[in-house]
This record gives sequence, C-alpha cells and structure tokens, in this order.
Amino acid sequence: MSFNSDQNETNSSVWNPFAPTKRDIERTDKLAEKNPAIAGLLSFLFLPGAMIYMNRGINNLKIIGYVFVIAFSIGILAHNKSEEETTVMGNVVGIVGNIAIIVENTRTITLARKRQSENNF
Repeated sequence: MSFNSDQNETNSSVWNPFAPTKRDIERTDKLAEKNPAIAGLLSFLFLPGAMIYMNRGINNLKIIGYVFVIAFSIGILAHNKSEEETTVMGNVVGIVGNIAIIVENTRTITLARKRQSENNF
C-alpha cells in the first residue's frame, strides 16, 4: 500500500479554512495584486465586500459555518445558564470568528505574494 501525500493533503485541507484552495493557487498573481489592508478592513466592516474584492469566499464561508456550529453547540450545552452568560459566550465566539476571517483574508494575500516571489526565483 502506497502513501499519497498529495491526496492526504487535499483531503485534510478541505476542512481547513486557512489552507489555500486550488483556485487560490491558480489565481496567485491576481491575489498578490490585492492590498491586505483593504481586504482586512472590508472583512471587518462588510464581509460580502471583502469577498467581492478578493473574488473568493469558500474559506470565509467555512469559518462562518464553524462559528454557527460552535455558537449553536454553546447554546445547547449552556441551556441551564443565564441568558446573559450565554449571550456573552456567543459574542466571544462571534468576535473570534470575525478575527479569524480578517486573518484568513490578509493571510491569503500574503501567501499569494510569497508564492509569486518563489516562482520568480
């Protein structure tokens, strides 16, 4: 039985919102042209605007899905807590999700620039 690292890497990266997608790698030059500050600001203020600016959204949608699952799980597990405590926990999950989206969008541009510079050498 042989071990195919490409297949294993692809299978594990399907669920990882911080792993570059095949489309990201194909669009390295386009992503490298984007400004990470603009992408981060748009991600913070208006996520659909950032998705349009970068012409990508699958990893952002993965993060949003994880945030919903975690928030829903907290809501179920904290059924005997006060409403205020549950709201605070939900807000923390939302803030962490927002930070993750900002980091993911700026990191995508940074990785694209790194891939571009490696290809030039």
